[in-house]
Parts: sequence; C-alpha cells; structure tokens
Amino acid sequence: MRARLAVLRYTPLGLAATVAWLLVGALGIAVRDRWALPSALVALRGYGASDSTVALLLSTLPALAGLLLVPAVGLRSDRSHARQGRRRPWLLLCAPLSGLAMLGAASAATLAVGTHALLGRASPGVAALETWWFCACWALSDGAAACTAALFAGLVNDVIPRAFIGRFYALNRIAGLGVAIVFNMLLLARTDIYLHGILVAIALACALAVPLMCLGVREAPAVAGPQAPAATPRPRVRLALLYTLKQPGSRWAFAVFMLAAAAFGPFNTFSQNYALELGVSKGEYGALTAAGYAVSIACAFVIGFLADRFGALRIAAAALTLYAPLALAGSLLDLDAALFRCIYLAHVILSGAYFTAAAAMPATLFPQAEFVRYNASKDSLVAVANIVVGSSAGMLLDLSGHAYRLTLMCAALFSLACLGCLCRLLARGRANTMQAPVTEPVTS
Repeated sequence: MRARLAVLRYTPLGLAATVAWLLVGALGIAVRDRWALPSALVALRGYGASDSTVALLLSTLPALAGLLLVPAVGLRSDRSHARQGRRRPWLLLCAPLSGLAMLGAASAATLAVGTHALLGRASPGVAALETWWFCACWALSDGAAACTAALFAGLVNDVIPRAFIGRFYALNRIAGLGVAIVFNMLLLARTDIYLHGILVAIALACALAVPLMCLGVREAPAVAGPQAPAATPRPRVRLALLYTLKQPGSRWAFAVFMLAAAAFGPFNTFSQNYALELGVSKGEYGALTAAGYAVSIACAFVIGFLADRFGALRIAAAALTLYAPLALAGSLLDLDAALFRCIYLAHVILSGAYFTAAAAMPATLFPQAEFVRYNASKDSLVAVANIVVGSSAGMLLDLSGHAYRLTLMCAALFSLACLGCLCRLLARGRANTMQAPVTEPVTS
C-alpha cells in the first residue's frame, strides 16, 4: 500500500507557530544560500582561480550534486514512515553535514598545513592543498545544502495549507532578503578580512537553525492509500524521472524551471566580477544589492498575495515580461559604471519578483503525496541546465576576454524562452493537472 499524507488543519495560533518555526529553518538556509556565493568568489579570487574554475565550483558542481543526490534523498524521504516524519529525519542528517563541510572549507589553511606535513616530499605544496581542501569541502557542503533545501521545500508543502502557500513563500523571501541585506551592507566589503569568520557563521547557521526548526514543526501523519501500480512499486531515480516526464504538462513545467535557471544563473554568478571590471567597488555593489533586496522585501507579500489570488504562473510570467527587455538592453548597450548600477538594480528587483512568485509554482504543479519525488525530478533537470549553461558560460567568458555582457544576453534569450513555456502552460490550463487527490483532513 502506498501511504498518502493527511491534511493538517490549524487554529490561527497553530498556523502562526508553524510558520514561525519554519522561518527559523529558512533563516539558516538563507544564510547558507545568500552568504556562501560571494564569500566563495572572494576565496577563489584569492586562489587565482579562472572563470572556468569559478563556474565549475559554484555552478556546475552544485548542479551535479542536485542531479545525483537530491532525487535519491527525495525518493526515500517521500516513502519514509519514521515516527519523526518523512522530512525531519533527513533534514537532521543533511543540514549538520552541510555545516560541518563548511567548517572544513573555513579551516582549509589548517587542513592544508597538516596534510602537507603528512605527505612530506609527496606534497604538492601548502597553497595547492589549501585550494584542494577548500574546493572539496565546498562541494560536499553544496551537495548537503541542496538536499536540505529540497527537503525543506517538501516539509513546507506538507504542513502549510495550499491557500497560504504563496504568502508563506513571500515571508520566506523576506527573511532571505533580510539576511542578504545584512551581508551586503555590513560584510561584503570586509570579506577579505573576515572570510574565515563568515564561513564559520554560515556553518553554524545551517547546522543549528534547521535542527531547531525540526524540534518545533509537527508533520502530518501518513494514512493508507491505494495500491501502488505493480510496474513501479519502488521506482529508482531514473524511473522516477521518466515517470514524472510522462505526466500531463510536466515537460512544459520542468522546462520553465530549467530555462529560468539558465536565464538568471550566469549573470548572478559573474555580476560581482562585472561590477569590479567597470569600477564599481565591492562596497557599492553590496549597497546596490541591498537596495534591490529592500525593494523586493517591500513587494514580496503583495506578490505572494497575488500569487495566491491569481496563480503563481501568471505573476511569474508578468515578472519575466518586464525582465526580458531589461536584460536585452543591458547586453546591447555599452555599459559604464552608471548604466551598470541601473541595470543591476533593476535586475535584482525584477528577478526577485519572479523568484517570489515562482516559489509557489511547485506546490501548484506537483502532487503533495510525492512532492519531493516530483520536485527532485525538476531539480535533476535544472541541474542539467546549470551544468551545461554554467560550464559553457565560464569557458565562453575566458575565450571572449571576460566579456561579461554575454551573461545578460544569455539572460534575455532564456527568459524569453521561459516566458513562452509559461504562456503555454497557462493556455493549456495545466496547473493542478498533476495534483493527486488529497485525503480527509485531520485536526492539529
């Protein structure tokens, strides 16, 4: 028998408490997501890494981790019948592992000295070992962090009522942007000085906040469901991906997420280097980012409400309609520092509006009982897009002499393609066609 998830009902106070506990975990995940990338860029610049190496470590390897790890963990989480729930046991494993690996990255210099002494004459040198330790620990932390984020999305989908999912993700976005503003205003310009301390703070936030959330959130109980089809009793990762691709509307839905990742990924990865090349200091770049995030915070709850009222797909499509011409203009114009500031600020605001609306799309499109299975299939395909586009972007930038405007051309083309897929989904009315029937609700 395949277990299905019962629906939780809340009193207003119970729902508020659940949201508060989820936001505790969201803050830990946000610190990992928002602080890690710019800190890694500083570390890699210190190691003299090329654009190809940056793209490999910060785009391709996380995507590969999403491709290989998230589907496997997601399938087992969906089928878990542990007393503690089907998400929390895995979160209690993945989040501390990510934090521990980040501590390893922060201690790369110490580990390199010890390894150098251990290897003796066979050592390639302290500098090479420090780079190796940093990259290895960073890759492990990224893999565990990808699993943590996917499991958190599954937990949210299990415990937050559908009618409030857009507004919850708006609050989640506000929390994440607040964390990002703190970093960009207070820490980004000082990352060269406090890099070790920042990495330790990231590790502790991820390792402590998510387990604390798990202590406070109650998951819905599993109830008996219909007999699973004999052909796929316990599908493997590959079969799960093939199965989800055959569902009505799934290919267009997955294409939306893949194209959005391809659109925003390259410019987000290299915008700091682009700014420095044009003479925009790290401090000013951080202030611009914080200003864009402040606008996003002001708009987030309104966007979440509109997503609940009119549908996440429509609001995401509206954001892309505004973003695509902006990216195209940025790629064609000869940017100086002043124009870059305007383009970058608008990019942060409009891409933020898209991400706020799009956060609720998986809950709209995928069935609740096997949400992480479908979401992991989506993440696998997004990982493929990130691997291809991220690696290609790094090599293209090296070959073009660091022509960072090409990242905006990539954003324009892929965002237009993403908008086309969203329009196709809306025209066919595909939202909710993959939703499985829900069971009778239980009271919490």
